[in-house]
Amino acid sequence: MATTESPAARERILEEATALFVASGYRGISMREIAAAAGMSKAGIYYHFVDKEQLFLAILTHNLERLEALIEEARQVATTTRARLERIMRAIFVQGPSQRAIIHLASQEMPHLSEAARARFGRLYQAKFIEPMRELIQEGIAKGELRPMDAEAGTWILLGMLYPFLAPTYSREREPAAGAIDLLLTIFFEGAAMKNERDR
Repeated sequence: MATTESPAARERILEEATALFVASGYRGISMREIAAAAGMSKAGIYYHFVDKEQLFLAILTHNLERLEALIEEARQVATTTRARLERIMRAIFVQGPSQRAIIHLASQEMPHLSEAARARFGRLYQAKFIEPMRELIQEGIAKGELRPMDAEAGTWILLGMLYPFLAPTYSREREPAAGAIDLLLTIFFEGAAMKNERDR
C-alpha cells in the first residue's frame, strides 16, 4: 500500500486533483476536497504541494511534458510534416476527457493564479508546446510541404481549430467523433473550398 510520502501518492493526488479542477475549476475546489478524493489527510497533500497553486501548476506542467513527448515521438516515427501533425492531433484526441481538458483549463484559469505563476507557466507552455509545434510547421514550409506562411500564425490557427474539442463541456457531452479530427486536418492542410476544374 502506498504511503503518504510515496511517488504513487503524489500521482494519486495529481490524478484526483485533475478531475476535480476540470469539473469545478480552480476556485471551485479546496485542498480539503482534493485530500478527501485522494483518500488522505490535508497534511498528506501539503507534504507534496505547498499550496493549491503549486498543485495546479504541477498538473499543467505534467501535461505539457506529456505533449512535449508526443511531439518528439511524432518526429521519430513520422517523416512528413502532415504525418507528424496528424499523429500529434490524434494522440491528443485519444487521451481521456480530463487529460484533453487540461489545455483548455489552463487558459481559462490563468487569471486566478499569481503573476509569477502565470509567467512561469507561460514560459513552459511556449518552450514545451508552442515552439516545438511552430518548428514542425516551419520545417514543413522549408521543405515545400506547406505553403509559405507565418509559422507561428499557422501554429495558432491549427491549435485554435483544436481547442474547442478540448473544452470540459464538450468532453462531458460526447467523445470527439472519429471524423472530427479528419475534418480538422483536411481543412488545415487543404482548405474547405471546393476546387473547380481550373484549379485542379
